[in-house]
Amino acid sequence: MNFAKYSPLCVRTLISFLISPFLVLFFSICLDGCGDQVRLPTAKELAEFKNAGFPYSPADMNKPALSGIRALRVMPGEVLEITMPAILLVVAKKELENTDTITQSHRVSENGTITLAVVGEIEVGGKTLSQIESAIIDAYYPKYASVRPTIFVRPAEKREPPLFSVLGLVNRPGNFPYPPDVQYNLMQALGFAEGLDRASEPRYATIYRLKHDGTIVSAVFQVVNTGKKSMLADAMSISIKPGDIVDVEHTPRTRTKLFLDGLFGINIGAYYRFDDALND
Repeated sequence: MNFAKYSPLCVRTLISFLISPFLVLFFSICLDGCGDQVRLPTAKELAEFKNAGFPYSPADMNKPALSGIRALRVMPGEVLEITMPAILLVVAKKELENTDTITQSHRVSENGTITLAVVGEIEVGGKTLSQIESAIIDAYYPKYASVRPTIFVRPAEKREPPLFSVLGLVNRPGNFPYPPDVQYNLMQALGFAEGLDRASEPRYATIYRLKHDGTIVSAVFQVVNTGKKSMLADAMSISIKPGDIVDVEHTPRTRTKLFLDGLFGINIGAYYRFDDALND
């Protein structure tokens, strides 16, 4: 073997071995210095976030009147069919002797309301079908009718269980069904996405949630912290609601880490081609 032929390679390899520890130390300091640069929510912001959304409770499933599709809570944009005594559309306070009924369709507004004749707007967002029926009855009785009317509410279209989404630095991003008989937390949501991306090692997740007025509220939560043993319990206490979007976003630290991983990978490929040297 002609070692002189490969002396430049040997020199570069030796230099690489000598300076690599210093490069690793330098870039490690840079990586720690970058940090994630995220801002956790204040107590006020966290309270606003928790109050947002149109949740349903697993406790609803324990009520005999509720099962399956009637346990799902109504969301903005849905269309409801409401069957009621026709006389309620023009009612002044009187006995409901007229047995004719009428069915009307009402689309739930962005702020979670529908508008009915005589009584006006009724809040339906986040309520089950049975709860909406009770709300309509209470709106008409006893102010406009002397006996309680019979009201029936059903979805105008086939309803599927709502979804929640997990995006960003996870192994399997996507949309996942949220059945009416469960309550998911943040760690379970990340589990549906098969966990966090190992290469970028993210530590924070942002949850985006729809408010009753149609606006979006968000909050950042820490999901990884090797120095805090209670971090897992903290993440398990953060509830996910139907319609939530969990986004594990890039931070300065994750971008720097991916850059350094790529940089050192390129260096190794350039300097340590021993097989090529021996076979030549």
